Amino acid sequence: MASKIPRNAMSLKQFMLHQEVLKLYRSFLRSIREVESPSDRQQLREWVQTDFRKHRHETDEITIRNLVVNGERALKELQQSLALSRS
Repeated sequence: MASKIPRNAMSLKQFMLHQEVLKLYRSFLRSIREVESPSDRQQLREWVQTDFRKHRHETDEITIRNLVVNGERALKELQQSLALSRS
């Protein structure tokens, strides 16, 4: 009897990491919405999209984990800059 699980199905670990990457991407996009200047907002959106697309086909879990950590750091810096600009 053939297995119903596709051969290219992600493991639970890969799935969780994938969800973490998507969460980070959405967080970036939500934070970028707070930027007042439309041109700056567009430039930041393009930067995020380009960076995520550049690493789209990465399969090494350690490399992906490092990219997520660096992305979280960049997101925190962006959010702090936005908070400073509002005050």
